[in-house]
Amino acid sequence: MKRTALSFALLSLLLASCAMDPSRQQGRQRYGYAGTDAQVQTQYQPQPAPQPSAANPTPTDPAADASAQEPKPEEPSTPPTPPPPPVVEKKDYPYGTAVPNKPGFVTSPHAPYSGYVDVRGFPPGTEVKDPYTGKIFLVP
Repeated sequence: MKRTALSFALLSLLLASCAMDPSRQQGRQRYGYAGTDAQVQTQYQPQPAPQPSAANPTPTDPAADASAQEPKPEEPSTPPTPPPPPVVEKKDYPYGTAVPNKPGFVTSPHAPYSGYVDVRGFPPGTEVKDPYTGKIFLVP
């Protein structure tokens, strides 16, 4: 018990001596720590913005002052016109050849010996991509 009380007394004495050490107080000021909030507020007050001096008066135009005070009439806002639709150039693609006795199947004009192309569900004149060559042809 005595040992705990003695340790506590030494610890409190050591802490009290550190808090009152003037060299530590100098270090706090040197590195930007001023101490309490009151000290910080009085040390770092913001400077007021500089006012225009009377030596450099700005030129004033009475017409500009009058026009600045009058409300300007607003121009009627018109909705922006949409851009014209892109012009789709119709290219002349070759037509596929219908397979006899197999409705909905054609042979591609780009690869006639590769196989049949299934065009069921596509109306005549529709552009279709050839699965064998990747080129486009029209459904007959």
